[in-house]
Amino acid sequence: MKKYIVATIVIMAVFLPFNSFAWGEKGHNLVAEVAFNYLDTNTQKILLEYLDGMTIQEAANWMDNIKSDHKYDNLKPLHYINAERGQKITESDGDDIVGALTRTIEELKNYKELSKEEIKTKICIVFHLVGDLYQPLHVGYAEDKGGNKFQVSFYGRGTNLHSFYDTGIIEYRNITLPQCLNAKSYSKEELAQIEKIDVVEWANQSRSFIPNIYKTNARKIDEPYVDRNTIIIKEQIQKAGIRLASVVKEIFK
Repeated sequence: MKKYIVATIVIMAVFLPFNSFAWGEKGHNLVAEVAFNYLDTNTQKILLEYLDGMTIQEAANWMDNIKSDHKYDNLKPLHYINAERGQKITESDGDDIVGALTRTIEELKNYKELSKEEIKTKICIVFHLVGDLYQPLHVGYAEDKGGNKFQVSFYGRGTNLHSFYDTGIIEYRNITLPQCLNAKSYSKEELAQIEKIDVVEWANQSRSFIPNIYKTNARKIDEPYVDRNTIIIKEQIQKAGIRLASVVKEIFK
């Protein structure tokens, strides 16, 4: 009886109302924590100095936490980019995740020309958008707004695919930092390739997982679906963290 109650509580927690934030708070925390593990002590120190009392977890979630503040309404379109099925993401200078992330990285490379507050804000943007980019539905299909209009059910409870992939699987499987850090082993050569900064390439690699994400059992999420996507999510968070670290190292080298 106790096991049944616990399982019910977990499933109900998964289906609390979401606002389609990529990965949710926990997922963004994990991306930031993986990145921090890939930084040397000196770069960690520089980063924390510019965050000026803000934790890496707070930085990673800042763009979601200020969504209700209309002063930042101009940042709302930056979380995603949509494209039709069969299309690839291309270079962008617009107000979308590819354009914004590319611009912000370039601006931070000249961080000595910026005020300390500007640097802090732009670091928060980079931390968040790299995480967003590795939730594949943030580079999803225009027709259903990245899975937001694709309804699914899990143990009889309804949600949309985007929300379930953002937060549901991470919470249901209680994905942890050690699991993400050890999600996949890379050789030195493979790691060097992963660390190359190419936002468009990163977006298209993430987008390649989308067909698998839509492979549900008549829109019903089952345990095998969760199993195979848990593996993908751990690897995506790990890779997001590695690449976020490479951006931070490039900026503060």
